[in-house]
Amino acid sequence: LVKLQQASISMQMSSDQLEEETSGSFQFQEIDFKPQVLKDPKKKELWTKWGFEDCSYIKAYSFDEFFSKHQTEVFFKDFFASKTVQSTLSVSSGRNLWIRVGPVRRVEVEELSSKVTNMEFFDKLMQLDDPPVVRENGALVKCFDEYVDDLVLSDELHKLLVQEESDHYEEFSPEERREFIFHIFKALVIGGGTCQFEDSIDAYMDVTKDIYKDMVKVSKSQTHKLQVTSIPYLITKVDADFELFPQVTEPDVREEDHDDIINFLLLLLLLIIII
Repeated sequence: LVKLQQASISMQMSSDQLEEETSGSFQFQEIDFKPQVLKDPKKKELWTKWGFEDCSYIKAYSFDEFFSKHQTEVFFKDFFASKTVQSTLSVSSGRNLWIRVGPVRRVEVEELSSKVTNMEFFDKLMQLDDPPVVRENGALVKCFDEYVDDLVLSDELHKLLVQEESDHYEEFSPEERREFIFHIFKALVIGGGTCQFEDSIDAYMDVTKDIYKDMVKVSKSQTHKLQVTSIPYLITKVDADFELFPQVTEPDVREEDHDDIINFLLLLLLLIIII
């Protein structure tokens, strides 16, 4: 999980001037960043329990140019071409094995949605029945083990998240599943390679909230409503001399399915509003 933040710029510019200035050639610097999930001893214990300690990390970088969406391809090419990024960013190739990233010839990204401003987004999980997914006390409703590729589904929440044939998969629309906070929640519930699942939803919700707050910038609109001004991107594929998702899968598991369920690299741009 990588957080990218535009360096503070004191000059005032109009939107037209911004378009003229966003010509590319982005430079990146790593900045000191420790998320709440790694500061809180209890949540750090959960991070380890869910199998993330040995196969993931959270980093932050600043960049020095104005960013606009028409520059997305240039931006990510510059990101991977950065010597700073290449010396500090790696992808997992197995337990405690890491491969440095390098320049990319092409990069495919998906812009995620970031409209959610509170945890009410997940309230529907407690309201579902026939079968229920989460009980009133937060307990997850268990089910007979089912399998999606190499992932064991032992409760209704896991089925809702990844099994398209499940009773409640469509309770979250395709647009809702594009929400950045949904991706965070899904990743935490699925966990890493040695994940020990929770019996209650509470821990998943608490850590999801902390990561989301750490990763996005929130401000008030002209109508005084809270809005997320960050733009999350999901990197899905790179054409390069390194593999973005180099984990070895079983022969009968389709690579694209494994990547979709287990692996994703999120880059988050925090765009400062210049007045």
